[in-house]
Amino acid sequence: MPVRKEVDLSFRALLNWAAAVTLLTLTYYGAGRLGLSLAYVHPSATAVWAPTGIALAALLVLGPRVWPGVFLGAFLVNVTTSGDALVSLMIAAGNALEAVVGAFLVNRFAHGRRAFESAADAFKYAILAGLIATTVSATVGVASLMLNELAAWPKAAAVWGTWWLGNVGGALIVAPALILWANDFRVRWDQARTVEAASLAALLILFSLATFGKLLPFGTNNYPLGFIVVPLIIWVAYRFGQRETAAATLLLSGIAVWGTLSGYGPFVRESPNESLLLLQVFTAVVAVTGLGIAALAFERQQAEAALRGANEQLRGGLSHLEQRSTDMALFSEMGHLLQGCQTLTEAGTVLEQFVPRLFRTTRGGVYLATEPRGLMEAAVVWGVPSIRQRLFAIEDCWAIRRGRAHHAVPASEAALLCRHLEFPHPSASFCAPMIAHGETVGVLFLGTPPLVPADRLNESVRQFAQTVADGVALTLANLKLQNTLRQQSIRDPLTGLFNRGYFDETLERELQRARRNRSTAGVIMLDIDHFRKFNDTHGRAAGDVLLRQLGSYLQSNTAGEEIACRYGGEEFLLLLPEASLVATRERAETLWKGVKELEVPPHEGDRQPITVSLGVAAYPEHGIVGDIVVRTADTALYMAKRGGRNRVITFGTATEIQTQTKDRSRYGDLQQ
Repeated sequence: MPVRKEVDLSFRALLNWAAAVTLLTLTYYGAGRLGLSLAYVHPSATAVWAPTGIALAALLVLGPRVWPGVFLGAFLVNVTTSGDALVSLMIAAGNALEAVVGAFLVNRFAHGRRAFESAADAFKYAILAGLIATTVSATVGVASLMLNELAAWPKAAAVWGTWWLGNVGGALIVAPALILWANDFRVRWDQARTVEAASLAALLILFSLATFGKLLPFGTNNYPLGFIVVPLIIWVAYRFGQRETAAATLLLSGIAVWGTLSGYGPFVRESPNESLLLLQVFTAVVAVTGLGIAALAFERQQAEAALRGANEQLRGGLSHLEQRSTDMALFSEMGHLLQGCQTLTEAGTVLEQFVPRLFRTTRGGVYLATEPRGLMEAAVVWGVPSIRQRLFAIEDCWAIRRGRAHHAVPASEAALLCRHLEFPHPSASFCAPMIAHGETVGVLFLGTPPLVPADRLNESVRQFAQTVADGVALTLANLKLQNTLRQQSIRDPLTGLFNRGYFDETLERELQRARRNRSTAGVIMLDIDHFRKFNDTHGRAAGDVLLRQLGSYLQSNTAGEEIACRYGGEEFLLLLPEASLVATRERAETLWKGVKELEVPPHEGDRQPITVSLGVAAYPEHGIVGDIVVRTADTALYMAKRGGRNRVITFGTATEIQTQTKDRSRYGDLQQ
């Protein structure tokens, strides 16, 4: 199949080449017969020779491979004129060589078919193709005629000059129009432009007829009025460009040739050939001038367009910088607020307020790692959701798995999409992992809607997103570390309950609030009965298990603002804000009953029930200072121990403290 396809393409290319050569041959022959009908100095030399322009345009537009069409067309024209096959072959060779040389010089030094897009190249074209290359055909043709005695030597200069000027006219008037319209044949004029073009065409025809026709009532009308058409050519050059200028020059040349041959215009002389030669010089100068001005106007337009583009780009860049400056200021403000947060909940609130404002043109979310690890949960989501759910597994995101940012464009063949994306997929997605201290804190996701261009998520946006992700990750990691250290500073490492220092601070704060609000607060002190004996019997490891189990029980049975702490050894304290003495007593009895139901693992087959003694005190009944209230609860606990343990005792009044504490000397044996 590939071989057959290659053969088909080669055959099609051959057919296209043959069609182009045939069309060029026929066009060249027809234009040549028309040109030689105006041959006055010699049957083979004319001052009007359009085939030169046709041949040059064909080789520049279609390539040098169509030169056989020039050769065949020239041979047919000359053999049907002179009847001499040898001379016709020599002339045809000269015409073909002229086209090849002209096309080579223009391609090499004047940018080929784009020669009329700059004034410098346009003038290079005029010199190379119009003045130099045209000498090839004139020289070869005249030499062929002289060597074969088809022209007299005294007329050689006149024949050569006529031949050369005819070629110059074709190269400078006919070829530019064909090349420029072949480059772009579409007309994109609006109504006003069309009216202007029609008006210019009408004026050009009118002025041309006034110069080269019988339009003006001035007798023979041979006044030197050729200059009146020049402003119109300049107008066309400035307002419409090179293509229309070449067409206007070709139209002017056609009317001028017709009028001059009819005996009208400023270039009419006794000899028709002389008249045409003068006319060719005039139209050639007009053509070069018009194309040069049109090229200058085009360059100016290109420069203005480039300047406008640069200005737009500069304005866009400044706008981008201003927006990025605003975003960086917003990001800085968010960073300061995050550093002031004490909990992840507060940090989530800050992220919810700022991150959507940082990425207004996209939709997305900030997902944080959950405890235990393995899942990502949405902390902030904005725009139309791009992820199926607010919770997804870590392995569903390529960025987290790779430990680096992941950008995906579904339209791309090499796109590797994360499994957490919804369908229909966004036109582009970007996941930036939030990693700090070697730990993945979360991921920042950005996505563009399916119908929005993927370039909205450009390199600049992605870099800024990575910066935001890194900054947020570091802040959140530090916050988690601070929380961990804070918990370690206020928690008992064995039981997980608050420690004594935290309890003392909280107690004073709650009592101050109670004084302001004229409310109450309760304190319960709890002690494990016979804990030292349990340790001696089962070992300290078993004692630690018992303490942890009791701590877990107290932690799970405190609600709201209640505080449970390990006060020291096997003693525990509970603070009940805004609880009355009666409510505190009821709470203590509930805990006392619950401890009895704890299942302590047996040790050496001995499953001994665990009991506790509890002392209850309250503010303000038992004191207005925290230390007094705690000592009162401690005294009540002593009374429970002295009364037989495994019970709840509520202290009487604050005035009994001194009396009861006198017996503390006998309290040592009760701590066993």
